[in-house]
Amino acid sequence: MRLLVVVLHSEELLDDLLSILVEQELPDAVVVESRTGLELLERDLPIFAGLRSLIPGGIDVSRLVFCLLEREGQGPEVLQAIGAMSDRSRTPDEPTNTAFLIPVDGIRLF
Repeated sequence: MRLLVVVLHSEELLDDLLSILVEQELPDAVVVESRTGLELLERDLPIFAGLRSLIPGGIDVSRLVFCLLEREGQGPEVLQAIGAMSDRSRTPDEPTNTAFLIPVDGIRLF
């Protein structure tokens, strides 16, 4: 069993990602809205607001997508589908989206 984790900075790809997960028979993905550490520093400690100009792209809100892959060997298929989704030209100042798998042991469903 594996846990798929996607750190999605490109909001416009969220619908495509969720469609891929449904096509891969993974409809139970959990999407969590997140903020970057710089965004939190800027909001909570205004002295760090000047750092915003040093970070290209200006990411404010990201999405974390979590999904449990129960079928053996499903991970590479899902990662390949996600990779095909993002095979568009990306400019250097765009944030990088990331998808990875984590092995999961000792799971209890309740």
